[in-house]
Amino acid sequence: MRFGWIRLHFLLLYAVVGAYMPYLPVFLGSDLGLPDRQIGWVTGIYGLSVLVAPPLLTSLADRRLSGRTIIGCAYVLACLGLVALALADTFLAVLPLAFAFSLVYTPLFALLDGLAFSAIAAAERPPPYDRLRVWGSLGFMIPAFVLFFALHAGVAGRTAIVAAAVAAGLGALASPLLPDFPPVARAAEQPRFAAWQALRGASTRALLIPTGLLFAAISVFYAFYGRLLVSIDIDPAWIGLVMNIGVLSELPLMFAAGALLRRFSVRAILLVGAACLTARMALLATADPIVAVVTQVLHGPVVVGLYLLPPMILNLKAEPGSRNAVQGLYAMLCFGLARLLGSVLGGYAAEIELRWAFVLGAALALLAFLWLATAFNDPDVDVALRKRSPAHT
Repeated sequence: MRFGWIRLHFLLLYAVVGAYMPYLPVFLGSDLGLPDRQIGWVTGIYGLSVLVAPPLLTSLADRRLSGRTIIGCAYVLACLGLVALALADTFLAVLPLAFAFSLVYTPLFALLDGLAFSAIAAAERPPPYDRLRVWGSLGFMIPAFVLFFALHAGVAGRTAIVAAAVAAGLGALASPLLPDFPPVARAAEQPRFAAWQALRGASTRALLIPTGLLFAAISVFYAFYGRLLVSIDIDPAWIGLVMNIGVLSELPLMFAAGALLRRFSVRAILLVGAACLTARMALLATADPIVAVVTQVLHGPVVVGLYLLPPMILNLKAEPGSRNAVQGLYAMLCFGLARLLGSVLGGYAAEIELRWAFVLGAALALLAFLWLATAFNDPDVDVALRKRSPAHT
């Protein structure tokens, strides 16, 4: 089993995010002059697309087509959507194009996770998931270094959207190199029903509800952090590099994920991530330039608790024939519904004053922390993940 190509795709998939997400609010606000409520809708439409696409395409990967085939097609369509978005210049043009791009792009995370978990299950001595996912963190960093020089030279923010299109195009070209796993579920089976059953357990619900709240909180950050930096007189060219401070803080924790899981409970790690996000959003509400930059060091625990652990936990709950569908339904609930609500509500809060969007994010993250502290505890998951996280050599 060649895991190098999976690592490459984590890098490319998150390179698209690294070019698109930090600079989209700047492109919308500075280049197109859209008000905050419209920026909230454009960033929130990403969440709406996740309500539709990941459950359908991941179920298709379990029943009809291989994940590799769907990934390749999604990359091609995402590239075309980004090119069209870069050419748009009004809210009425941007909103449907952002939705179309998100429809084909958002399922890629769940599909690549499902493919990675399938490859791990099929290999005799596979690398742990965290050692594959860390390449996504590295991929997120790359666009900022390239775009810094372009934006510092005065090139329009839409250049970042073009850079995202390039990364998606490279993903399409590299998709035939991924391992190919035919669907496991038979045509008569319903992977989505099995996935719903896996998510209905009490311990799983106690994870998904606060995780949804955390995603709603962090969607406010992604929608308005760039706007905040610009409003406190930080040059837009520096936004990507400032966000990379957060990525740098996550890399040591991603590499140490196996050791953390052997020493601490999943509940403890999730609580630390929720606490860091609460503190981060509350501090950003001060709108202080130094604080806005320094709080990026809190990003690492947030990523481990929000992006790394939940897919690993849910994979333990999934049957082989519903592995993709479980990730797709998780994406629908947390990446989709939660992020849509967070972005849209954050946009209206920002219309009052930008800092109120971050107050909203802090309140949502605090509620998630309290929910995890009082409702979530799954010792069986701790045991299973410790067995799957041997010491790295």
